[in-house]
Amino acid sequence: ATNFEIIGDEKTMDIFCNGEEDLGDISIREFVDVSGLTFDVADDLETLFYNGDIKILMDVPQGPITMEIDVFRWERSQWLPTPLSIKRNNFCQALLNPYELWHPVVRKIRKDQLTCPPKKGHIYTLTNVSNHLFVKNMPHVDITGDLKAVVHLSVGGHKTCGVVFFKVYAN
Repeated sequence: ATNFEIIGDEKTMDIFCNGEEDLGDISIREFVDVSGLTFDVADDLETLFYNGDIKILMDVPQGPITMEIDVFRWERSQWLPTPLSIKRNNFCQALLNPYELWHPVVRKIRKDQLTCPPKKGHIYTLTNVSNHLFVKNMPHVDITGDLKAVVHLSVGGHKTCGVVFFKVYAN
């Protein structure tokens, strides 16, 4: 078994997919506003704490939201696919599942804000959400290095794309 340390970097807030990655018909810029997010750097100069509001800019169509995540690693000056991918047929259920990778972030959002699917104008407030995540006792997979996760969310015939940049260390 392997323990992984996952660290989001300052690019983590640049969530916009490029044209090559974006298979959606709705830009994430039209769907979510992250301009209210800021980060503070901890004394170790590595840990970031995110604070502020994420605002939903449009109503989400009714129906289950599906999520597909493909993970890429920066190698030889290009993003190459890794064997790691995640698919969830019901994003809202997965969002609240305490066994999911993102649970340490989601549990920092106030319970009264954890509405899914959100309505236009809904706000999720982040308060001191760390960019540091530890995942323990996982099967060994060679996924260390500079990574990005390309996330596609789909519902009601519409799709949007977001991207998250992070580093993974194994120990």
